[in-house]
Amino acid sequence: MPQAPTVIGMPRTKKLRDNHAHRIIRGSVALLASAAVLGGSAVGGLGVAVADPTGQPVKPTVAVIGLGGTIAGASDRRTNVETYEPGKLSISDLVGSLHPEVADVADVSTEEFGHRGSTDYTLADYYDLARLIDQRLADHDAVVVSSGTATMEELAYFLDLTVRSTKPVVVTGAMRPWTAIGSDGPPNLYNAIRLGASGRTKCFGTTVTLNDQIFPARDATKTDSTRLNTFTTREYGDLGTIDEAGVRLQRAPARIKDCGDPGKWETPFDLSTITRESLPRVEIASAYLAAAGEPVTADVGAGAKGIVFAGTPSPGQMTAATAAAGHGVAVVAANGYGAGAISVDPKVGVISAGDLAPKKARILLLLALTKTADTHQISEWFRRYGNEQF
Repeated sequence: MPQAPTVIGMPRTKKLRDNHAHRIIRGSVALLASAAVLGGSAVGGLGVAVADPTGQPVKPTVAVIGLGGTIAGASDRRTNVETYEPGKLSISDLVGSLHPEVADVADVSTEEFGHRGSTDYTLADYYDLARLIDQRLADHDAVVVSSGTATMEELAYFLDLTVRSTKPVVVTGAMRPWTAIGSDGPPNLYNAIRLGASGRTKCFGTTVTLNDQIFPARDATKTDSTRLNTFTTREYGDLGTIDEAGVRLQRAPARIKDCGDPGKWETPFDLSTITRESLPRVEIASAYLAAAGEPVTADVGAGAKGIVFAGTPSPGQMTAATAAAGHGVAVVAANGYGAGAISVDPKVGVISAGDLAPKKARILLLLALTKTADTHQISEWFRRYGNEQF
């Protein structure tokens, strides 16, 4: 279970008291952040700041939640960048080592959600994390999630589809442990806090930032097992970058067009109306030459309510998928090539993922299945939320 938050640089009780005393000022911060989204820039390129009645700056509040992973890893030698223990260091220690610089950006609180590698978490953990983030955003200006990178693209997309607040949610991590020479952990975490504090990504949904780059959760993908520039968006490019001058944004996710209209901006996947136990099993079947259909049949027999095909199914896989669909299992067709949209004949009952990656399609499908088994409705949600356009 996550621990109670620790505030870096300010006692928790004083922080809450100040938040209450400056409620109107916090509203001004939010307005400035919204204006920044529409083309302004954060004060000093770091964070949005105004002055309280005494003339002291009121800094944005950022909650940093630690999940462990490589960024919190420690190794026996500083030259070890691939041999280390993930999740060894606490998030409070990581943020603490960024002082005094991080104190110029925001009032930061920290809490541990876990100390595991990213592949050790479950969908139920993601559910709890998303609920926690919405709780923290009730009295913080932004949330930063520090995690491992192996499943980061799935984590970020789950949060993108489920967090209800329009305030910035930023996911970051590292490819080298914190203790290594040349670790990318410190700049990545510092930049993630800067990005959240800036308010520039209000209504963007969840974003991912590593290696000075900013990505939308929908498109972010890991492409290399060791390089620092491992994350990319393949076809569509970065949202922007972070440098010494500040946050630079060149584009925005299409959902920003509905900012200000919660009925349109929010997805149907409100976790307050979904139980952890109702998250269904959905599997991904990789298509390849002469792939057998028995694994698909086995997945369905084990309780899978949905199958996402990564690539064009083989005849054997198609036979198994047809049988599964006949028993009410949802079948989604996704590309298996890293980019490109998939078109299907709507009459055959297969749902198109468009150009949504298979791992992301799985996340969207399992959330959709908590609401309905109707393939027409799920197809509409894939068009609306999986392939949203301007």
